[in-house]
Amino acid sequence: MRETDVLIIGGGISGLSTAWWLARQGISTEVWEADDRAGGKIRTTADQGYLTERAAGLLVNYHPEVDQLIQQCGLEEHKQTRDESLKRYIIRHNRLTAVPMKLPDLMASPLWSRKAKLRLAAEIFIQRGRDESETVSSFISRRLGREILETVIDPFIAGTLASDPDKAEARAVLPRLTKLEQRYGSLTMGMLINAVLKRRRANKADTFSFRSGMSQLTDTLARTEGIELHLGLKVSTIRRDQDGWQVTAKTADGKRSVLVRQLVLSTPADSAAKLLSDTDEKLAGLLTEIEYSPVGVLHLGLAERGINQPLDGTGFLVSTKNHLPFNGNLWMSRLFPGRAPKGQALLSTYLGGALHPEQLQQSDEKIVSLVLEKLKPLLSISSDPDYVRMDRHEKGLPLYHGQYQQRLETIGEHLDLLPGLHLNANYMGGVAVRERIFQGKRTAQTIARVLANRLQTTPMQQPFAIAQ
Repeated sequence: MRETDVLIIGGGISGLSTAWWLARQGISTEVWEADDRAGGKIRTTADQGYLTERAAGLLVNYHPEVDQLIQQCGLEEHKQTRDESLKRYIIRHNRLTAVPMKLPDLMASPLWSRKAKLRLAAEIFIQRGRDESETVSSFISRRLGREILETVIDPFIAGTLASDPDKAEARAVLPRLTKLEQRYGSLTMGMLINAVLKRRRANKADTFSFRSGMSQLTDTLARTEGIELHLGLKVSTIRRDQDGWQVTAKTADGKRSVLVRQLVLSTPADSAAKLLSDTDEKLAGLLTEIEYSPVGVLHLGLAERGINQPLDGTGFLVSTKNHLPFNGNLWMSRLFPGRAPKGQALLSTYLGGALHPEQLQQSDEKIVSLVLEKLKPLLSISSDPDYVRMDRHEKGLPLYHGQYQQRLETIGEHLDLLPGLHLNANYMGGVAVRERIFQGKRTAQTIARVLANRLQTTPMQQPFAIAQ
């Protein structure tokens, strides 16, 4: 049986980013991926002049670690950055309504009623909450009012995270806001104090993709020197050993086994649970309890002349109260030029999620019909699409529902008793690509320190820091 220091099971963005950070420290890593390509759900398709994304369509970043990775991978010159002048829309009263991005403009806009604005102004007087497992709906309603929840926060939680604001834990999906309340007793006061003390992020918030799409990121990571990527390896068993972990995978030629000292599982929670069922039954049970929502993306290519609504924004999100058969719509060809043939527009509509899982039980033809029925009056569309593509994910995104942080803390306690085992996937620390890169660095840092302690005779590079 071969021996190796680090093995990562799962070649998605979580696994690849962890491997990349390790490679930067001179630590060679094997990555085993069951699919015939790396990247996980991230996949860009070029077809008939359109460039579509199967999952994540862009990267919204404020972590300096992401900037570091992009620069050192040589991807900086390939970035496509969003035009910051583009508007952000929501659906209100069955029509597109722009959401101002600056607080003074927001308070002066007709987006909210006078009562809602007065309620928002009174936020500073609201007492600090005591329920650590408070839901998003409860947290936002308590601090900012019900109208703010329904018009702005609900569309974000339901559309971007495919989650249910009545079930999603606030401190799991809105960590920055809940930390402001706990530290300062008020979101408004916390923002004001941070502004006065000039506590700003290490880098400016940035939204971007790449010229060849999001796959350009994962493909670049997979080609990194020091990462030994193996495709088509479906892990069947892992077993704890006194010297580490024995891992066996099925291949087209039979089986492959390895003894590894540091093992990272970057698979969905249910897959990790199956692999760990013989090692730690309770840990496997905790992972099995993590819910996923089905999500889908419908890509439509239309003639620009047949769309009478100016495509002057990034797209729009949909509130639960709108009762529309989709969660949001991104105007991809406006966000990132070159995503559609000249004279054409590419609109990507997001469906399913925790609130509408039944949507994806319908045929592609039915979904296209339902989406166009509602999309045409919203955008004043007078023609039919000349390009249609549907991408589906039965288990699209993990749902941070219930007492989620407590579950993660309990999972962490079990991991403390299993030296050399690490979990790094989108059910831990956030689903966004930026968070997967950030968590990849944290995991790599932990592994590097363990290996440095074990190999004291081999000088290690200075451990890299994690931004707080």
